Amino acid sequence: MKGQTETSSINNDDEESAEEQTPGLSRKRARASLSDISSLEDIEGLSVRQLKEILACNFVNYSGCCEKWELVEKVSRLYRESEENHKTQGEKVQLNDNDDNLCRICMDAVIDCVLLECGHMVTCTKCGKRMSECPICRQYVVRAVHVFKS
Repeated sequence: MKGQTETSSINNDDEESAEEQTPGLSRKRARASLSDISSLEDIEGLSVRQLKEILACNFVNYSGCCEKWELVEKVSRLYRESEENHKTQGEKVQLNDNDDNLCRICMDAVIDCVLLECGHMVTCTKCGKRMSECPICRQYVVRAVHVFKS
């Protein structure tokens, strides 16, 4: 019984030290999220695992990244783009007949996702991950990938 008590106290110490290492993330949350980041400086303090989780949750491919700085660069770019999208969503956007940048499903967010296998870009990432088939050609959606527009 005494051995179990010692083991549990060691585990508690590990959890506390893990919380200290990642102050932006709460202990109860299992995965890192883009919403956990409050500034670009916070990204540098994230672990490789947390960076990969953020990229995976936002449908960004990181398969070619070998170094942490490459992951930091991708998450920084994703964060900046997300902030820009929030700013444009905050402003009242006038809908014109020629407004081609809005998601065809929710009509709120900017198109930032490509549906694979067909390659159509008609949805935001949030709506794209919910699609089972493309709304344009009805082809089965294998996955939705976040795209960066320049």
